[in-house]
Amino acid sequence: MAADWVYPEVTPYQVQGRDLSEDNFAQEDRTSLEILMREVLQNPLDARASDNAGPVRVTLKILQPGNFDADYLASLLGGEYSKRLEASGGEPLPDLAMSSVLVIEDFGTTGLQGRWDDQNADGPEENWNAFWFREGEGAKSATGSNGRAGQGKITYYRIGAARAVFGFTVRKSDGQRLLMGRSAFRRVYPYGGSKFNRHSFWCCGSEQPLPVTDDEEITAFQDAFGLSRKSEPGLSLVIPFPAGFDPKEAVRTLISDFYYPIACGNLELSLASMDIDSSNVDTIAVREFSDETAYKRKSSFTKGFRNLVRSAIDAKNNGDKFVELKPGWDKTPTLKEDSLPEGALETLRAAMENGKRISVRCPVTVRPRKTELIQTWFDVHIEIPEDLARAEEAYIRRDLLIGSESHLAASAYLQKARALTIISDSNLSAFLADAEEPTHLKWNGSRPRLAEDYLNPQATLRAVRNAAPRLLALVSNGMVRRDMKALAKYFTRHTDEGKRHAAGGNVKPGGGTPPNPDITAPKVRKPVKIVTGTDRVRVLPNGSSALTAEGLPISCGLELAYEGLDQDPFKAYDPFDFDLADESVHQVTTSGATITGRQGNRINFDITEPEFVLEVPGFDPNIRLRARLNYTEKSNGTSVSEE
Repeated sequence: MAADWVYPEVTPYQVQGRDLSEDNFAQEDRTSLEILMREVLQNPLDARASDNAGPVRVTLKILQPGNFDADYLASLLGGEYSKRLEASGGEPLPDLAMSSVLVIEDFGTTGLQGRWDDQNADGPEENWNAFWFREGEGAKSATGSNGRAGQGKITYYRIGAARAVFGFTVRKSDGQRLLMGRSAFRRVYPYGGSKFNRHSFWCCGSEQPLPVTDDEEITAFQDAFGLSRKSEPGLSLVIPFPAGFDPKEAVRTLISDFYYPIACGNLELSLASMDIDSSNVDTIAVREFSDETAYKRKSSFTKGFRNLVRSAIDAKNNGDKFVELKPGWDKTPTLKEDSLPEGALETLRAAMENGKRISVRCPVTVRPRKTELIQTWFDVHIEIPEDLARAEEAYIRRDLLIGSESHLAASAYLQKARALTIISDSNLSAFLADAEEPTHLKWNGSRPRLAEDYLNPQATLRAVRNAAPRLLALVSNGMVRRDMKALAKYFTRHTDEGKRHAAGGNVKPGGGTPPNPDITAPKVRKPVKIVTGTDRVRVLPNGSSALTAEGLPISCGLELAYEGLDQDPFKAYDPFDFDLADESVHQVTTSGATITGRQGNRINFDITEPEFVLEVPGFDPNIRLRARLNYTEKSNGTSVSEE
């Protein structure tokens, strides 16, 4: 039976509308090409064959007109398909004579495993069904994958004008050769008097979508698009009419996001007439990815940072033994000297002062709800070079860069440094995979899957995030060589030498002796109150003492800190406990108030209406939170405090 398009109609009780998962990949600071490249390379790394001791190899080719069979492509995306695409809100297809095709093939992988004759089969090995028939969930194993959300494949569809993908796989498990295609239109759509689903399938079968297995039809597909795969296990994807695929930009994305697995020897690529592997990636990076380019892209992978990565890889391959923190190091707000073995701190400081890399292994506990505690670990590598223009850091889980995690630059008290955090342990990797946003660019301690599967996940996540800055603070004595330019905006200008302000404040010249101030203490009035919850704090009007419209606006400063033992919590505030400037963690909501600034443990805001509320969430529910507030009105108010 020859393959053809099947367009399923909308059925009763089916939710209709547009695909919202695509919005998760519309990142303002990331292009569609960058997000596509992450998915293109992450998936083959996940699908590495168990007996493959070498690298996974990926080839990407743009077939220009004349380099593929345009008539064959026209037969795949003929008149009816184009009309349905436009009915769903898509643009008319480009002229075939002026069009191109993107071909992506991976080798050294397993191909799409699992049942291909039952689309309802679920399980950790059902990759065929996960790729073609699932959204919002994947079939990747708990401890062996870079991606888990199951949404990333939408990036294949959004890069092509036809919003269609064709896939040919050879499976390592049974050697079967399977071919199928699918579309992902933007929304359900009307056509011919009926309403149809967003998804349609190029397939065989009438009862359910089945792949093409006929050798003659598969060979015709291979020949039409010049596929390299014959009988080697893996997956080949064909995406018609790719928009905005710039090979040089793709190479730059390889350097900024996948330098680590390439340098490790886990990944090789063929792209833009270049073969890229561990032996030549540094040469290509010097040519294609200058430090200036890295700065513009907000990437840490400058030449110096790549040298740090190479050094860390060599240390691992050579079996170097790292200094190891004692268990429980992450239980205190700041990293203590006794968290290190005796004499280790002096050794680390000496190495850092000499410009050498320091490497520390950090034990941490993962707390599954249904099984016993799991003891895991991760490694942190730090160096402080001379005259570093900015902090450079990277968090790498297995082979995947979590590109939006950045915690060194959050504190102006720390020296500018390079830091590399590597998570290799499979159990910790699985935990962090559950914490990742669908784009895999950032961790989120509030993701539902974490709360479902783990106890106190925020503590484990905070330990991983803050290990590098805490180590840097301890080893470099915490506040050595402060960056005063970065701090300048928080301090008032120095008075010119020799000039003094008159006692009692701003007094005009010739005004005579100021009158004695009234030393009678005004009655304390607290028009606002602080209410703290397990993981948040709220500022509200204080009943009958609340503010009136005539007394507004007033300016307020809310200061927060975790409770400590025998110490002032506000003086002992550690920038690594939390940073109120992080809007992804502390999603402040206001009504009748306007935020004027947020930094460290302080939020400044103006109250503009008598009935107001300010709520700050995102704190560790297992540590007591202290809060105090100062405000300024027509007559200065006093501090309001609450535990």
